[in-house]
Amino acid sequence: MLRIGLIGTGTVGGGVIQILEQKIAEYKEKLGVELELSCICAKSEEEVAPYKAKGYKVSTNADEMIAGNDIDVLVELAGGYNMPRKWILAALESGKHVVTANKALLAKYGHEIFPLAASKGLHVLFEAAVGGGIPIIRSLQEGLLGSTVESLSCIINGTCNYILSRMAEEGLDFDVVLKDAQRLGFAEADPTFDIEGIDSAHKTALLASLCSGHRVDFEKIYVSGISKITAQDIAIAKELGCCVKLLGIYRRDGERVDARVHPCFVPLDHQLASVNRVLNAVYLQCDNLGETLQTGAGAGRLPTASAVVADLVSLARSTDVGSRKALPMGWFNVENSATLVPISETSARYYLRFASRDACGVLAKITKILADNNISIETIIQKDVNDPGKVSIVVITEKTLDSKLTQAVDAVNALPEIVEKSQVIRFLA
Repeated sequence: MLRIGLIGTGTVGGGVIQILEQKIAEYKEKLGVELELSCICAKSEEEVAPYKAKGYKVSTNADEMIAGNDIDVLVELAGGYNMPRKWILAALESGKHVVTANKALLAKYGHEIFPLAASKGLHVLFEAAVGGGIPIIRSLQEGLLGSTVESLSCIINGTCNYILSRMAEEGLDFDVVLKDAQRLGFAEADPTFDIEGIDSAHKTALLASLCSGHRVDFEKIYVSGISKITAQDIAIAKELGCCVKLLGIYRRDGERVDARVHPCFVPLDHQLASVNRVLNAVYLQCDNLGETLQTGAGAGRLPTASAVVADLVSLARSTDVGSRKALPMGWFNVENSATLVPISETSARYYLRFASRDACGVLAKITKILADNNISIETIIQKDVNDPGKVSIVVITEKTLDSKLTQAVDAVNALPEIVEKSQVIRFLA
């Protein structure tokens, strides 16, 4: 019997309760595991009242529930940093396993949580933390052990993918689609966490850590969001046979780790190009397996709850037989931190869009600056804009070093003819 203490009755927590109510009997009959929802905890009596009415033991005091002897595993679905950190560490100290969907917490405090769990032989399972219902965590921990992941590119924020997909499908501006996404519930009232790439950075750091076997500090990886992507950028991407996606990227670079989050021009024949709207996807290139793509619902009540319940079933099977060790995560510690490749040392082909006054000699100045920085040009396109006296100059570069590109773009931005900050988007390598 695995006795469950659940914190959080919101979207995902309510979904977990719903699935358990439907499937607990089935798990016992078909899998031979017994799960019991021993206590449901939320911050107010109002939130737990519906479950109390159904006969569940409820609480508004998480500390008391964790300190008690009637739960074996803490399921943390409240979100946030400080209180969940305290609860999870207390649960581990008292000998209880942990299941969580809190990617932000693990990215920030996993270096405390995972070593503590390892020292006590306890499980910390977090399949729902990355990719919602996509079983990517278990794949990296177990299913892909016959191969080494050489690189990973992922679409792991449904809000951003929805916005970029709608912009491409309907030719709409970013702000218009964002407002519609908020109306439909696909974006938060304050969307900064999503559209500026922070959510994707948390998830990318965890995936890069699992791929590399070193702790990747999400606060040190390069992050750029999608709020400056325009309808014109999307349209030009189409002309070039590409779409725009916000990607989390991991690459092996000898003993170092290349981990970053930023928009990319993705060729339309790439597997990731067909992943649209709120879907998530993780594309991996492995030495023995080759290429593989996992895709599915990256968020939502039941997809995420399904991943939480799958962790609970796995945990119940492990603890029932009493012989399966916890998946090793003790290496996720400060002493084993990855050495990251600075963004300045990465290379790519670049899409550059310069907004200029329609004046003689501007193109010559731009090409000279690029040449002075040893940047080769693949294509130049001049685009008219709906603003008399202005033009857009689009340059596609050959593969070049980021530090050279940044220096050149800064010099172009300093030209008196340039009327707004230039757009820079990498092509997916």
